[in-house]
Amino acid sequence: MGLNEVFASAMQGAAAKGTELLAQPVEIGYRGLNQGGWELVSGLKEMTLGCPVSFSRDAEGGGMLMLTKGHAALMAELMIGNEPAEMPAELSAMQLTAAAEALSQMVAAIGEGLGRASRRTILASAGEPGDMSGDAIVAAAKGLVRDERIAVADCTLRIGQHPVGRIALVVSGAMAASLAVDKPESVMASAPDMILGAQQSAGAGGRTTVQPVQFGTFQAPSGVQVQPEGNLDLLMDVPLDITVELGRASRRVRDVLGLSPGSIVELSKLAGEPVDLLVNGRPIAKGEVVVIDENFAVRIVEILSREDRIAGGL
Repeated sequence: MGLNEVFASAMQGAAAKGTELLAQPVEIGYRGLNQGGWELVSGLKEMTLGCPVSFSRDAEGGGMLMLTKGHAALMAELMIGNEPAEMPAELSAMQLTAAAEALSQMVAAIGEGLGRASRRTILASAGEPGDMSGDAIVAAAKGLVRDERIAVADCTLRIGQHPVGRIALVVSGAMAASLAVDKPESVMASAPDMILGAQQSAGAGGRTTVQPVQFGTFQAPSGVQVQPEGNLDLLMDVPLDITVELGRASRRVRDVLGLSPGSIVELSKLAGEPVDLLVNGRPIAKGEVVVIDENFAVRIVEILSREDRIAGGL
């Protein structure tokens, strides 16, 4: 399998995850993998939001997922539960936090897709996205990739019926070359558009007709139990960090340096007020502190809504 197929599979995974998260069809049109120097990103300055990417396990290195802030804001609105009639023009702080949650899961899907297509185990995690412009986003990408030779998976992005934009994944050229299963293929500077998740067939006059994939009915063999769609068993052993936050305080440097045994730091919460339960740094619930035997514990009293979880991450 060549590099185009590997990266097309990865972006297909991101499109499927986006569709699942946003409850809107997300189409990523794979245009091709461009390899060369940093001059390749000169045409990417229109993308004003960069999401750092870190690869580990069988492929190590840094990268950046780049897209327009309008499409990032649209993702955020759909994550929150809104359905804007038009593409948002700006990206607020709350929208940036909501977009970060969507992009984090899409980046993880890209890692899974790269690993599946290249027959490796590849983990991809996303950092905090930033609203940048012009040369700033290119400089940030250079700091993450740290390679003079790069590979850019250039794609179109469409969410629902909104206008088409662009999305691109920038990685190290060495890392990209290592993902070819058989041998590296000669990558064209601009490959034909390929709509992910659709089957292309040649029509009359050499034109391409895009048709939905039609799958036959699957019948499980006798005695074989088929797992239901969306089974969470694959995620059951993933470790998560749970933190209970009693309260917060803001102090000047001189006050912190003046702390000594016996000093009292007053927190923002009142006595008896529910404490916050955070999973991987994100608030998900509120609870009350109890004691079980000789250990502190938290009894859950409220599960936060999706809007509260996103707003609480600010």
